[in-house]
Amino acid sequence: MSGGPRLGRRAWISGALTVPLWGFARPETLLQRQAEFAEIGNSIQMTIELPALIRLGDEAAIKSIDSGFDTTLEYTLKVWEHGTRRLVGSRTLVVKLRRDPWKKHYLLRTKGSSGWIKRSFAKRTQAIEAAVTLDGIKVCSASKLDRGGEAGPFYFVEILALRNPLRKRRGDKRGTETHRGQGRDAEWFRRLVETLAGERARAEKVVHVRTNPFFLLPR
Repeated sequence: MSGGPRLGRRAWISGALTVPLWGFARPETLLQRQAEFAEIGNSIQMTIELPALIRLGDEAAIKSIDSGFDTTLEYTLKVWEHGTRRLVGSRTLVVKLRRDPWKKHYLLRTKGSSGWIKRSFAKRTQAIEAAVTLDGIKVCSASKLDRGGEAGPFYFVEILALRNPLRKRRGDKRGTETHRGQGRDAEWFRRLVETLAGERARAEKVVHVRTNPFFLLPR
C-alpha cells in the first residue's frame, strides 16, 4: 500500500495532490475539499468534513434542529476515475439530527445497511460536527480500482450534500415540491445546484464538491 502512516490494519492511500485537474468532466471542475482515504480489506473508506452544510451562525438551521423535528442530511457519493468518463461506483447516505426536548440531548441517526445507527450528544456543537463529517465511510470496493502507484490511474469522489432536500409528493403536479419545513423562509427554497444529469437539486442548503485525487500502490 502507500508509504503514509499506518494505524492498525488501516493502510492510508496515497493522495495525488499535484495531479492537474483538467479535461472533460464537470465533476473535475467542482471546488476541491480535502479528504483522507484508506483501504481496509476490500473497502475504500473516506473521511471528510463539510461544515458549510450546517453553519453554527445559521440561526434558521440551529432553530430547526432545536425544534425537535428531524434535520435531514443526504449525501450522494460518486467515485470517478480521473481523466475518463468512468463512474466507478455511487451510494447515498442519509443522516437525521434533532434535539430531544425531554431527554435534553441531541440525537443523530445514520441509515446503514442493517438499519439506523443512533448516537447521542450532550452538546449541539458536537452533534452538528458529527452530522457534517463522513468518518470512515465506504465509497467503493478496492477491487474496482486499478493499482498503478504515482503513474495512476487516479480517482476522486464527487459529493452532493443536501440539507433537508425538497421532495415531490406522489400524485402532485409536476414542479410541486414539499418537505417538513414547508412555509419557512423562501430563501431556503431558492438554493439550487446543477447535478451531472443537468437536473436541479433543491434543498435548504446544497454543498457540491469533489475530493483530492488518490491512487493505490501496487501490491
